[in-house]
Amino acid sequence: MTALADWIRALPQRYGKRTLIALGAIALLGLVVRAYVVVNPVEHPGDDSHAYYALSKALYTEQSFGGPDFEDSSDWSPGAPFLYAASFYATGGAREGTARIVAALLGVATILVVFALGWRLGGRAHGRWAGLFAAFAVAVYPPFLHTAGELMSEPPAMLTLPAAVLAFLWACDRSADRLVPGMRGRRVTWWVWVAPGFLFGLTAMFRPEYLLVGAAFVALAAWREWRRREWRLGLAGAAVLLVALVLPILPWTVRNLVVLDKVVPISTGGGKALYVGTYLPADGEYQRVKADLVRRYRGLDLAPDSDALDRIDPTPLFDRVAKEEHPDLSRDEALGKAGKEDFSRYFGEDPWGYLAMTARKVGRMWSSGVGEAMSTTAGRVVQVLLVLLGLAGLGLLGLRRRWWELVVLATPIVLVTAVGAVSLAAPRRNEVLMTLVFPLAGLALSSALAPISSAREWSPEQASSQPN
Repeated sequence: MTALADWIRALPQRYGKRTLIALGAIALLGLVVRAYVVVNPVEHPGDDSHAYYALSKALYTEQSFGGPDFEDSSDWSPGAPFLYAASFYATGGAREGTARIVAALLGVATILVVFALGWRLGGRAHGRWAGLFAAFAVAVYPPFLHTAGELMSEPPAMLTLPAAVLAFLWACDRSADRLVPGMRGRRVTWWVWVAPGFLFGLTAMFRPEYLLVGAAFVALAAWREWRRREWRLGLAGAAVLLVALVLPILPWTVRNLVVLDKVVPISTGGGKALYVGTYLPADGEYQRVKADLVRRYRGLDLAPDSDALDRIDPTPLFDRVAKEEHPDLSRDEALGKAGKEDFSRYFGEDPWGYLAMTARKVGRMWSSGVGEAMSTTAGRVVQVLLVLLGLAGLGLLGLRRRWWELVVLATPIVLVTAVGAVSLAAPRRNEVLMTLVFPLAGLALSSALAPISSAREWSPEQASSQPN
């Protein structure tokens, strides 16, 4: 407790009182706007929102993941349902509003974490402005508010991903802090890799595609430690990170082995994403694929963006596809195999058309976001500007030869974008990654406005940081 009190007392000296006041005002703004969407949630939430609530409710009322009437419950990642179910136990009832309150509070915590990441990237010269810009962006970014008004898996992942990246950078700084006798004067602090590993594991439990990101960071840790010292220490650091990564995932993997009779680290559902993402006639877009299946199996011609289409349960539609394509396989395996067959057929028949579809998928993923605000022209313009500023931030890290930070920030963005390019590249894919884009955008913007900001210092206190 004494160490915590000392750390809190040191905050004004580290960041400056005015900076902390501004950050507090931004956090309050974020809480207020999220409180509004808690009270006034999204009128027609998506299919996944209904599924996550049903899974959370079943955990509370039936102590099972999905219950007897929930088909293919393993298609959904378990992190968010367990988190929301815990809130139901804490409050004594399975209410959607309770889960939305949890999402709102996670959003406020994300504001603080992203500020810290922006401060780290901005360094002594630009940390204040980069951090405050990133925090403000998280507070008011429309897709974040829209998601808080539903019941999705993104809000907790929005917190754990930037926290994991920040913890990883901190571990890189601290991994050479202690001298170990008898080790030729080398320094090692293996325990610093526990926090980033555990946070990456939690992120994967919320969004399974981040398991690949966590594995990549294990490799990065090994490479970093090997370059700094020797291969045995590199392996030791990577091993600690790997164990911490696996720790929150392993119990669920064992459960899946017992229930599904096969090794599934987090969730199935990858087959469905692959089927949708490789379906060239619908341009690899989920709503258009769903509309096509409704037309095929129900004889209804519904627009992809219509409320009528949103109200139709997609599960029976994909079940029929799986049974027709490969009746001898499980649903996920059948859809995955159908997706691979679609890729072979469409790419073989029209390779340039398929590559063009892939480019459009990635473009849609990054040029838009969930919710009505981002579907407008103004929303798309703002989104594209933010992404361009984020790319400029990565470019600045390169120009300043901060190669390690460049690699660390770019790795999740590149890997998740690649997953979307191969499978489903819905705008939801970019939501969690925007918590990394905002600090990068803040770095670019604060650097561009440096002459103005340097002429008007908020306080004489100069913040310190630990750039690589």
